[in-house]
Amino acid sequence: MVDKEIVDTSGESKGLLQRLRHQVIALAKEKDPPHRIALGGALGIFIGLLPIMGIQMAVVSILAIPLRGNLKAAIAGVWISNPITFIPLYFANYKFGLLFFSNNKVGWEEFSSVIKLAARWNWGDVSASMANLMDMGTNILIPLWGGSAILGILFAPVTYAALYKIVTRHRVRAQIEKEDF
Repeated sequence: MVDKEIVDTSGESKGLLQRLRHQVIALAKEKDPPHRIALGGALGIFIGLLPIMGIQMAVVSILAIPLRGNLKAAIAGVWISNPITFIPLYFANYKFGLLFFSNNKVGWEEFSSVIKLAARWNWGDVSASMANLMDMGTNILIPLWGGSAILGILFAPVTYAALYKIVTRHRVRAQIEKEDF
């Protein structure tokens, strides 16, 4: 029974890694130069780490175009935070932010309930939605935003370098294979 669970778990992670690999290969096949693809991915990761769930795609689209980053890569990077991952991701960002901004700490239960309330944005009642967001208070907002921004600044260049290298290698291999025929 234990062995089957291990196999099932590894099968799921392989599926996830294979999907990620296929997405990166699809990006490598884009007509844009490696720099633009890597820039788009890095921008997407940076914006994806910020606690702006619900408007990330719009923000990254608005920024990717004038910064000349690949829009598909930028949108793919934003999906680091999604409806399934955003609360644990933001909690990790919050905990990281506490290293730099020592406020009164809140636990997982309080954090997740406050984030869920703030995520219920209602365009029909913007003032109530803003009040929900402000109710988070500085105990959560400052470490959350600070941790998110610092992690975004750290992970964006790593993403850029990794994507640039992957796209470049893929294109070199594809060119060699093409020449071999």
